[in-house]
Amino acid sequence: MRIISEHTTICIKCGRLMQCDRAGIRVKELFMQNKAIYRVWVADLMGCPECGHQIVARFAEKPIAEHWQKEIMEGALKACESKTLGVDLFEWREYVPK
Repeated sequence: MRIISEHTTICIKCGRLMQCDRAGIRVKELFMQNKAIYRVWVADLMGCPECGHQIVARFAEKPIAEHWQKEIMEGALKACESKTLGVDLFEWREYVPK
């Protein structure tokens, strides 16, 4: 029996249940027309086992750093840059109409 929850992700192309490719990735949420970092989140990189399509999903309840927390933000970004956490850093871009 499969357990379905609010964190279930299904590939729209293949109809397959996506699997966690990498847990604990970091996501920079950008703002000010994608020129500044607003928050840093922890999430999971999910992938379709059939077609390989990937999405970022299962975000943490709260960000690990926010723009007004200068030292915490610097520490979070520095850890990602140095790969001491062994995680990838993705960007969550703000929609800017053209």
